[in-house]
Amino acid sequence: MRQNLRNAVTRRAVLAGTAAVAALGALPAMAQTAAPAPFMGLMTIGSADAPVTIHEFASLACGHCADFHTKILPAIKKDYLDTGKAKLVLNPFPLNGPGLRAEMLARCAGEQRYPAMIDILFKSQAQWLNQNFMGELAKIARLAGFTQAQFDACMQNQQLQQFLAQSQLTAQQKHQVNSTPTFILNDGAARVEGANEQQLVAALQKLGAKR
Repeated sequence: MRQNLRNAVTRRAVLAGTAAVAALGALPAMAQTAAPAPFMGLMTIGSADAPVTIHEFASLACGHCADFHTKILPAIKKDYLDTGKAKLVLNPFPLNGPGLRAEMLARCAGEQRYPAMIDILFKSQAQWLNQNFMGELAKIARLAGFTQAQFDACMQNQQLQQFLAQSQLTAQQKHQVNSTPTFILNDGAARVEGANEQQLVAALQKLGAKR
């Protein structure tokens, strides 16, 4: 029974990852330049005028972060982001080497493609997050339209690495973030640690965002 359950979970993970990777073909084409210009900013999902701001601090190599993005965020987006009640700001907090390299890859795809790359990397996390993560990320990069030269240039981009390191340091110093995912609402008015939908909804409602 346990073996059958593990096999079923593995099959679901592989199917989800395969679907996510297949979606790469729908992304806008990349310019064929030697060194992609990375997106170095914070991505906001939802209306800029929303009264509640949720800052999410996450790593692409974090399993709980993947759970939030694949299982919880769709409902939060439908009920709060799409209705203008709240907006979500994505803050990179890589934690480790695989998380850093995955974040760099997503950002080297450019600002327009960044949200889709984040979605794809979370959904296919079970496929690329292993000892050969660099090789697996290179495969995803090729499917996303990167040349090998573009991928190599991205992984060697010191300015991007410094941006991500500074973003993580700022989160640690300003908000005492030390685990992922962590959610800071309205500049500290509420705080939720972990992929807990009930706690996040309760925090939103406390700040006046009703479901």
